Amino acid sequence: MATRWIFGSQLNHQLPIIKEADKEHDVFLFVEAQSRSTWQSYHKQKLVLIFSAMRHFAQELEEKGYTVDYREAESFQDAWTAHHKTYNSDTVYITTQTDYRMRVALEKWQSRLAKDITVTYLSDIPLFMLSYEEALDALDGDGPWMMDPFYRMMRKRFSILVEDTKPVGGKWSFDSDNRKPAKKGTTFLEARSFRPDEVTQEVIQKVTSEFSSNPGSLENFRWPVNRKEALAALNQFIEDRLPTFGTYQDAMLMDEPFMSHALLSSSINIGLLSPKEVIEKAEQAYLDGHVPLHAAEGFIRQILGWREYMRAVYIRTMPDYRSVNTFGHSVDLPSFFWDAKSNMNCIHHSIQPVVDYGYNHHIQRLMVLGNFANLFGISPQQTADWFNELYIDAYDWVVLPNVLGMALYADGGLLSTKPYIASGNYINKMSDYCSSCVFHVKHQLEDDACPFNALYWNFVDRHEERLASNHRMGFMVKQWQKREEEDKEAIRKKAASLKAQLASGAFHTDKNTSYLE
Repeated sequence: MATRWIFGSQLNHQLPIIKEADKEHDVFLFVEAQSRSTWQSYHKQKLVLIFSAMRHFAQELEEKGYTVDYREAESFQDAWTAHHKTYNSDTVYITTQTDYRMRVALEKWQSRLAKDITVTYLSDIPLFMLSYEEALDALDGDGPWMMDPFYRMMRKRFSILVEDTKPVGGKWSFDSDNRKPAKKGTTFLEARSFRPDEVTQEVIQKVTSEFSSNPGSLENFRWPVNRKEALAALNQFIEDRLPTFGTYQDAMLMDEPFMSHALLSSSINIGLLSPKEVIEKAEQAYLDGHVPLHAAEGFIRQILGWREYMRAVYIRTMPDYRSVNTFGHSVDLPSFFWDAKSNMNCIHHSIQPVVDYGYNHHIQRLMVLGNFANLFGISPQQTADWFNELYIDAYDWVVLPNVLGMALYADGGLLSTKPYIASGNYINKMSDYCSSCVFHVKHQLEDDACPFNALYWNFVDRHEERLASNHRMGFMVKQWQKREEEDKEAIRKKAASLKAQLASGAFHTDKNTSYLE
């Protein structure tokens, strides 16, 4: 008897672990491990997604005639012990894990096995475009690396939007066409959502009962939990929403938490959709004349380029990468990151969808929340933990490089060319947040000044020497250097005051301390 162990982020019927299975001699093992769920305090909707998707996937295998052993246990070890007592497997097949912590846990588990049990690791394609080994070899040296050459390599390798090794349209990236703000009144076709079925309802009851203290709301669970639903979500995005994705992918509106974003990452990251099929559908939509090139390319770049690049960096740099902190930031993450109750309007409207759905889009993650954490000097590790816990699509391999590397530049430029910091002017340009905020986006030093303004220049000041040699930040350093010393000192004092206010709870609407005090 052989056991084929399926984990919650590997729910794809095209994986070798499933395609090579023998119905007569193999048993599939699934484990809902309470201890795994409490490694971190995950968003309730994330737990519902994983548990429900696992249960649906197990049912699909049973319907195909396979033997399935589905266990709810305190730990993976407890589940394995009970499973092995029942089935006495002498061989275990496992799909290669990207997540470093899970790899270490499996190594410890394997070291305790009897010597007559063989463990075989199988390919993780099609969960990714590159296998684990290919991703490990995809980056040269020890860095720093850049996404652009990696993305071009991937485009050529997989012949995506390429003609005779040249990019369709004459450019590899149409990012400059994907940065338009959405004016107030701009509307977007609603994203497909899914009503929880009986299986999901049972999981919701379990999470409500057993994980009541975990963050997030369960009132608006909308995510695909099986292959059929994930395909429906993909097809609706390609047909209705991809045409406007490119133009407005960097825009933010108070009443439009989803806009034209795909909302497919939760399905891709657990295997319900393969990145290859998603990329090919987007490419075909362009070839059929259904969507403009900049929309298809911009979407494909997120998956074929950035997603694979993040994973390659993670594989190459762990476990050391988790502790990077080039700026020495150590401020605690403020409490309003868990309830969205902030009097900074951009912060409130960026965090509220996370509380409600476990989701917001990439500009809110990068240019509002990441920007806030960097300018206030918040601990990179606390920030990464929050992203890992609160987001429906979050896993270590995608969170750590995206948050520590891109958003916070805590790795000193290992994977990204500049700190993604901005004053209030950027947020005002790309959103409608500022018009109804208690803070004034045009003010610099006044009591009601947007906190991002002084903090931006204070960041440039604190890291002037490092940023001066950065070709994308050098101009801003020169602008800072031209200021009168009196102006510089006023900004330093304002920034210090803002940081003291954050420590006192001033930006949390439930606190008594006013931002004017």
